[in-house]
Amino acid sequence: MIPLPRDQHWKAANALEDVPFNTLFASTVADNVLPGRVFVDCVKEPTVFLVAHPYGMSLLFGRTDAAEFNAALHGYLVNAKGDRKGAEWLQVHPIEWKQVLEHLLGSDLAVKQSQPEIPAASPNDPGKVMEYTRVNFRFDRARYTEFSSRCPPTPGTIVRTDSRMFREMQGQVIPKNFWMDEDHFMGEGVGFTLMAEGRPAATAFCAFLKDNMLEIGIETDAMHRGKGYAAHACKALIDYCIENGFEPIWSCRLENAGSFRLALKLGFEPTLYIPYYQLVSKA
Repeated sequence: MIPLPRDQHWKAANALEDVPFNTLFASTVADNVLPGRVFVDCVKEPTVFLVAHPYGMSLLFGRTDAAEFNAALHGYLVNAKGDRKGAEWLQVHPIEWKQVLEHLLGSDLAVKQSQPEIPAASPNDPGKVMEYTRVNFRFDRARYTEFSSRCPPTPGTIVRTDSRMFREMQGQVIPKNFWMDEDHFMGEGVGFTLMAEGRPAATAFCAFLKDNMLEIGIETDAMHRGKGYAAHACKALIDYCIENGFEPIWSCRLENAGSFRLALKLGFEPTLYIPYYQLVSKA
């Protein structure tokens, strides 16, 4: 696995065009919008790529039989050098990578099965790569219109997410984890926050943006979960997308029952289920 120089990330960007599912996070790295890492089998004419986003998402795509790359890949997946301190989630293309990883990892891989209709959380084994499932959704305008028509009044006030919210918001899926800084977000991103009792309760924001595609991120304050606030914040952002010609994008881990069910509620339709690997984060 050879690091691809930043000024040659365009090679990964070109290759991403052949991946038939949501790759917006990888595009931010390949397009040098955000810092990240790109590994290849050969710098001059790469045939396999691993693109790693700083938030902890990565995409492995391209040729599956590059022997030297795959040998080094095993160490990367199991964190042999102990470099990975936090979570990292890997997607792959083509699907043949699934069998390659099963062979490459052997007993270092644990598969967690779940049914699409009944998302279920599973305990992690920190010493193994864990295989889950990631879902890509398609926005169904008619289903969203039906949801919107019967949506109850907003239990609070919806406001545009501002700089102070950007700086102070706590959680995992928050704007500061997806944008360079507050100026970057305020200049090129957008978010909507539901205020309850004078405090931010739920924020839906643009996590990734490319061309007319806007991927939704959502975070609800821990004290306000279970109240339906996330749906109202997302509704504000989806309405913004419709009014401004953006296609709302939603992807999540199947086992994330809250995100999966919220997507369905908002009118998104599951279209693709793909392997999703939680890499080893402890040496």
